[in-house]
Amino acid sequence: MTKTQLILNRYKPLAKAGAGGFGTVQVAWDTRIQRKVAIKCIPLSEAELLRAALPGADALDISPDEHGESSAGSQSFGVTGAHTAGSAASSATAIDPADVPPWEDLPEEAGFAGVEDAGVPDGSDASAEPASAPAREVGPRFAGFDSADPPSADSFPNQLLPGQSVSLTNAVDPASRPLVRTLSRIPGLDEARTAAMLSDPSIVAVYDFEIQDSTAYLIMEYVEGMTLTELLRDHDDRLTLDVVAAVFEAVAHALEVAHENGVLHLDIKPDNILINASGQVKVTDFGLATLADAQGFGVAGGGTIGYMPLEQMRQENLDARCDEWALASVTYEMLAGENPFLAPNLFQAQEAIEDGELVLPSLCWDNLDPAADDPIFYALDPEREERYESVADFAEELSPFLGDPAKGRAELADIVAGPEEEEEPEPQPREPGIPLRDRITPELVFFGSHACGAAGSALLAFLSLQNISQTEGFANPLFWGLLLLIALAGALRPHLGALLGFVSLSAMLVMCGVPAAGCVLLAGTGVWWWYLGRAGNATANAALATPLAGAIGLGPLGPLAAGFALRPVAAMATAAFQVLCGFMLAGLGSASFMGWDMLATWHFSAAAFASDAVIDRMAAMLLEPGTWIMTASWVLAAGACALLRWRPTRLFASFGVLAGSAVLVAGFVLAAICGAPSASAFTDPADAASLVVSAGIMLFAAYLLPDPEYYDESDE
Repeated sequence: MTKTQLILNRYKPLAKAGAGGFGTVQVAWDTRIQRKVAIKCIPLSEAELLRAALPGADALDISPDEHGESSAGSQSFGVTGAHTAGSAASSATAIDPADVPPWEDLPEEAGFAGVEDAGVPDGSDASAEPASAPAREVGPRFAGFDSADPPSADSFPNQLLPGQSVSLTNAVDPASRPLVRTLSRIPGLDEARTAAMLSDPSIVAVYDFEIQDSTAYLIMEYVEGMTLTELLRDHDDRLTLDVVAAVFEAVAHALEVAHENGVLHLDIKPDNILINASGQVKVTDFGLATLADAQGFGVAGGGTIGYMPLEQMRQENLDARCDEWALASVTYEMLAGENPFLAPNLFQAQEAIEDGELVLPSLCWDNLDPAADDPIFYALDPEREERYESVADFAEELSPFLGDPAKGRAELADIVAGPEEEEEPEPQPREPGIPLRDRITPELVFFGSHACGAAGSALLAFLSLQNISQTEGFANPLFWGLLLLIALAGALRPHLGALLGFVSLSAMLVMCGVPAAGCVLLAGTGVWWWYLGRAGNATANAALATPLAGAIGLGPLGPLAAGFALRPVAAMATAAFQVLCGFMLAGLGSASFMGWDMLATWHFSAAAFASDAVIDRMAAMLLEPGTWIMTASWVLAAGACALLRWRPTRLFASFGVLAGSAVLVAGFVLAAICGAPSASAFTDPADAASLVVSAGIMLFAAYLLPDPEYYDESDE
C-alpha cells in the first residue's frame, strides 16, 4: 500500500482544493492539533533560487515589460477573459513557465538600467510619483552601477550575465549555506510573515509560513464553502443588494484592518473572497501578491488583470488606494454583472481602464439609488490622487446605498447550504479517512503513560492495604489516604508510583506472615528500580503490566510489553522482575503465571491459615519444573521481541511480537509436557486464550506506531 507523505512532516493531504493565486491549495489534516487546514503551496522560481544562492546576486531584478512579457525567469499571471453582459463568468489563461526562455537564452538587447531609471511604460506619467519614492525599476539591472552599460563578467565573477548559464546545484557550497537558510533571504518573505499576523473574523487566519525544498507553504484556516467567483458564476440569479452589501462590508473591513497594520493585499479579486456555511465572508491571500512579485510569479506587483489599477501595472510604489481600486472593481462586477477591465495583456488592460465605457450600476438594478454610481466611479478613477484617501472613506460613501449586510449574510448561508432537497443527488466521493495512528497525538501518549502508572500503582496499593490489618476496610480513612497518595505518585511520576506499589506489596507479605517472600520482593524491587525503573516511565509501566494484565488473566502481556517498549537488555531484566512479581501474586491463590485472579484472591488474608496456604503454594511452584521453564520463556520472549523491535518500523515491531509470542507458546508447551508427560499440550483452553489475546493486543499496539518516515530525528 502506498504511503502518503506528510507535508512539512506534519500535515496529511486529504484533497486538492484547486489552483490559483500563485500556487495550488491542498486540504490537509494537521496530525498534531487534529484539525483540517488549507495549505497554499507556492513554488519558488529558479531565478530567485539563483538570486539566493549566488553571492551578491540580491541586486539582480527581473521584471516584465510594459506589455506584460517577462524578460527573464519563470513568470506567470492570471488573465481573465471578457465577460458577457449579465454574467459574472470568466475564463482565465496563464503563461506557462515552460514557455519562457531561461536566463541563458536571453536576447542580446536585454538592457541594464541604472537605479535612477524608473522604467515606466510609454504613455504613463512618471512625475505622478513623489520624489521621495522612486518607481520600481523595469528590466534586469545591477546595483552599484549608474551607467546603462552592463558590467563585465570580471566585476561579478559569481553572477549570471546575459548569455551565461550556471548550475544551481554548484552555485554555492551546500554545507556552508543550507538551502532553507538561503531562501530566507528572498525578498517578499518578510511581507508575507507580516500579513500572517493579521487577526480578524473577515480575514482567513494564517497559522504558519514555512519554506522547504524550494516551495513556500502557507498554512491557513480551512474555510468550507465557496468563493465569490463560484457565487457569481453559479448563483448570479440569487444576487441581491443585501448580498452585495454583505460582501462589500466584509472585504472593506478586512482591508481596513490590513492597512492599519501596514499590509497591502494587492490581489483583491473574487477568487480570494471566500464565503463559509454561515454566510461569513473572508478575504484570503494577504501578502501573497508581494511574495509572488518578489519570486517572479506575477507581473505588475503580483496582481490579476481586471482587478489592479494602472499604478500596479506600471510597478510604481503602491498604497492603500491600490486595494481600494480592486475593491471597487469587484463591487462593480457584482452590480453590473461584468468586469469591463479584463484583457489578454497589460497593454490592453491599461487601455480598458483609461478609455473604457462603463455602464452605470444603477441602471442594472431597479432599487439601486443612482447616487451610488458616484462613489464607485470615484474609487475606479485611473488617477489614484482622484480616488478616496482610504478604503474606509470609500465604504462610508457607498454602504448607505447598498442593502442590509445582516440579511445578506443570511442569504449567503442559504446559497452555500444549497437546496434542501435534491431529487437525484450525485454521489460525492468519500474523503479519505484519517488512520487511527494519525489521531494519536503526543499529548495522548503522555496521558496514557501516566494513566497506566496511576492505575498500576493504585492496584498494588489496594491489594496491599486491604490485606494489612491496620489499613484494611473501606471505612478506614488511613486506607483511602495511602491509596490516593500512591495513585497520585503514579500519575505524576509512574516510576515513583511503581516503587511505592511494589514496596507496599512487599510490606503486606511481611505483615501477613510470609516474611521471606516479602524480603525477596523488596530486594528485587530495590535492585530493579535503582538500575532500571527510575530511568523512565516506559520501564515502570512495563513492570506494572504484570499486576495490571495478570489481574484479568493476561499474564503473558507483561513480557511482550517489556520487549515492545525497552531495549533487549533492559527488557530481559524487567521480564525477570516481572517473573518475581508474578510469582508472588500467583502464590496468593491462583498458582499460575497466566494470572493471579484478582476477583478471587484480592482479600486472601481473610481466609483461615492464609499465610500457611501462601507458603505451601509458593513452595510447590518452586519445586515444579514448569515454573522455571516459564521463567526462562518470559525472559527470552522479552529479549526476542526487543531485538526485532529495535528497528523502528511497524513491520519489525509486529515480527517482534510474533517472535516473543512463539517463545511463550514453546515455554507453555514444554512446561505442560514436563508437568504431565502423558497429557497433551494446551490442556487448559483459558491459558491458550490468554496467550492469543495478549499477542493480539501487542500486534494492535504495533499497528498504532507512527511511520518513522514522517519524522526527522534531528529535529527532536
